[in-house]
Amino acid sequence: MEFSIVILIGYLTKKFFEKETGKVLSRLVVNFTLPAAVFYSLSTAHFHFSKFAFTITGILSNLVLISVAFLIFSRVEDSRVRVPLILSFVGFNTGLFMYPLAESLWGIDSVVNYALFDLGNSFFIFGVGKAVAERANIKGVLKVFEFPPFLTLILSLTLNVFGLVPPEIILKVAQTIKNANAFLVFFLVGYYLSFKSVFERVRLILMASTVKYFLGFIVSLLAVRIFTLSSFEEMNLFLSPLLPSAIMTLVYSIEKDYDSELASGLITFSTIVSLAIILLINHFWR
Repeated sequence: MEFSIVILIGYLTKKFFEKETGKVLSRLVVNFTLPAAVFYSLSTAHFHFSKFAFTITGILSNLVLISVAFLIFSRVEDSRVRVPLILSFVGFNTGLFMYPLAESLWGIDSVVNYALFDLGNSFFIFGVGKAVAERANIKGVLKVFEFPPFLTLILSLTLNVFGLVPPEIILKVAQTIKNANAFLVFFLVGYYLSFKSVFERVRLILMASTVKYFLGFIVSLLAVRIFTLSSFEEMNLFLSPLLPSAIMTLVYSIEKDYDSELASGLITFSTIVSLAIILLINHFWR
């Protein structure tokens, strides 16, 4: 598949770029291409309120995973290790991984599903996650309302609910910017892949990942049994709690001088596992 080739390009060519390249590209994605992808997808889509099952699942998934992560890893004395472990349970890599992958596999309708999942998910990544990284109080959680993709998500969802269609020129600009999102995101996934980090911290990574995906499967099974959706939507919903750890796990770890190698290893391993799960479920789901 084409996204696998782009990931490989990012991995093989990262040595030719400056050290800050990843941060610069991440900012470009977060502030421009990702908000444009969210805006275009939600502004042009038609959806039933039953799809808010994805938002509820996003909230439920995070509550379950974060609670268990604190319960298990709060006993780790070294904060440089403890915080990245907990952060790997805070949020899922929806915007920088699943949006372009979903559009590539199933089309624009699936992006709407994951955007609604992200409505619940983003609050935890950019609110709770940031507060955990900074050891902040409730005010740190509220910083989520300063994050461009989250604000764009709220704006475009509001426009859609009230039946307001943006002018054609705005949609065309958003579409043009959005078209760059898939390449940049998959390139970044490859750029941040670190097999060395996985091998050096394999015991911690395997333990954390086993817990994370076990809980994810439980929430997935619970969600598809609770909500009544089409088979396609059920498949998307089932996969939602099984997405990789958020890239912000690494970003926060670098910013606050936690164990960034561990954070990179956690993200790398979860990206590989989630990609395998997604491709298998997509092939066998009926």
